[in-house]
Amino acid sequence: MITLNKNLLLAEGSERACYLDPNDNAKIIKIIYSKESHNEQNELEYIYMNYLKKKNKDLSFLTNCYGYVDTNIGKGLVFDRVLDFDLNPSQSFRFYIAKKLIPLDYQKKLLDDLQEYLEQNGILFIDTSLTNIFCQKVNAKKYKLIIVDGLGAKRMGLKFWLYRHCSIYAKYKIQRQWAKLMKMYDKDIKRVELGKRPITRV
Repeated sequence: MITLNKNLLLAEGSERACYLDPNDNAKIIKIIYSKESHNEQNELEYIYMNYLKKKNKDLSFLTNCYGYVDTNIGKGLVFDRVLDFDLNPSQSFRFYIAKKLIPLDYQKKLLDDLQEYLEQNGILFIDTSLTNIFCQKVNAKKYKLIIVDGLGAKRMGLKFWLYRHCSIYAKYKIQRQWAKLMKMYDKDIKRVELGKRPITRV
């Protein structure tokens, strides 16, 4: 049994909370806290990550999943925590955009690398919020984008089954979701150029 408390809380979404694993600074634990949640996001991510592993997919642009643990506030799903080369916590890509910490041409290269990775490996990034992408410092001058949430599907059901069993449908969905992500990215860039903050939090 792992004991979690507010001091370990890293982030909170509409249905899940993300906690630092008190036993491992390089791991996080996702907990479903909403009693009204029917999306079963933890179970969906668990199924999808196991699917990718069975297919021997490259997971280098994702946070690895280590399965379930019992905590004092419910069952949690353990993932890698994204850390920079100096072991400081990585920030979201939207944070880097808002703060203008990376030149635009380098941002686009990072996005091109991520798109190529998703398409080559047939990986579905469904919830394409820029806060679901972290920007990891590989060294003082090099960065890499890592997806931390939003994989597989939004909910259980027929579409989620099709994504895993119909490569043509999955390919179409991957391309469609990427187009949505790029629209959000372009909007953020325009707002930053106008001296405004991105629409959603960094």
